Amino acid sequence: MSAIRSSRIARLGVVGLLLYALTTPAPALADPSPDNNSAPSSAARAEQDFRWSVAPSNENGELGRSYFVHDVKPGQTVEDWVAITNYGEEPMTFSVYGTDAFNTPDGSFALLPADEEPALAGTWIEIPREDQTVEVKGGETRVIPFTITVPDNAEPGDHAAGVIASVSHDALNAQGQLVRVDRRIAARVYLRVDGPVRPSLHIDAIRTDYQAPPWWNPFATGEVTITYQVRNAGNLRLTASGEAGAAGPFGVGLGDPVHKDVPEMLPGTVYEYTHTIPDIYPLFWINGEVTLTPQAAPQSAQTPDLHPVTRGDSVIAIPWLPVLAAILLTAVLIWRRRHAKRRFQAAVAAAVAEARKQDAAHQGAPQTTAAEAPADPTTDSPEQQPDSAAHQGGSANEQTEPEEPRS
Repeated sequence: MSAIRSSRIARLGVVGLLLYALTTPAPALADPSPDNNSAPSSAARAEQDFRWSVAPSNENGELGRSYFVHDVKPGQTVEDWVAITNYGEEPMTFSVYGTDAFNTPDGSFALLPADEEPALAGTWIEIPREDQTVEVKGGETRVIPFTITVPDNAEPGDHAAGVIASVSHDALNAQGQLVRVDRRIAARVYLRVDGPVRPSLHIDAIRTDYQAPPWWNPFATGEVTITYQVRNAGNLRLTASGEAGAAGPFGVGLGDPVHKDVPEMLPGTVYEYTHTIPDIYPLFWINGEVTLTPQAAPQSAQTPDLHPVTRGDSVIAIPWLPVLAAILLTAVLIWRRRHAKRRFQAAVAAAVAEARKQDAAHQGAPQTTAAEAPADPTTDSPEQQPDSAAHQGGSANEQTEPEEPRS
């Protein structure tokens, strides 16, 4: 029974959707094969009708400013005007309101979604109730007044917001579903609250990586990748320009530095960048370095005390083939030296052993005396041979004692 009831409910839902689609106006789709001489399709005409602009103005509708820019003080109220121009042929109904601004990760100026309430400078903008929803005829311009009231406790420095004119209409999404589309165009609002200014640009979380070439190719090069964050830690809008580069030992530059322009940064904004520098040889030690020079943002007063900021990080890059060759050559030299030393030590040990052997042989030989000495073959008997000691003594006497005179 429940299955039958669910089936009936589903059928009723489908019927309801069909009736809603037939009774609700939706942009027509272009003919897939239109005639070149035919008039523009309904979809093209609809796109042409959704063309409008939002720009700073005065009470007479005169334009000339790109943004709303004001120097204000805490507690001050500023009056201004915004002009909404409808470039289409059909009248358009706009919702007009103010909201907070922020920077997207790619550096764009963005505003809060329509369903998110502002909490910062967007709350300072007040549109008269009767002008929060206005109809502008095709080809006409509507000038709307508004006020900016700065709180008494507003922090010194730059604040950003926007004045939005949006149009809501029904459209089909990529899945063919009918959805509500909110199209918005805004004019930027830049406010500088009087008080101490603190321009401060930081480079954080810098990291250097090296993609090494094949180890077996001594002529191949690698890539250095530098990743870092740029943070506006002060209270003023800033831009910056500089470069990221790589250097080897002793500060030798490697590769071509990458130039970088940092777009507008509202206070508190953080951007992250990654740069790759090719054709870098591994030289054992590579240092990646980023240098940025902060500058005053467009449409703002000159900012003092802006100095370049530099941060670096190092990475080890080992040329493996030369290192392995050096290790092998060193090992061969050490082996040869040790081998020669062992040979020399062996030769010395052999010489010492031979000398000891000969010395031992001399010390162990028998000692001969005069009685054991063999007879001189030239003598007939032992008596004819004078005693060696006596002979030596006589010789000594002859050398030391004078000869006695003969009588």
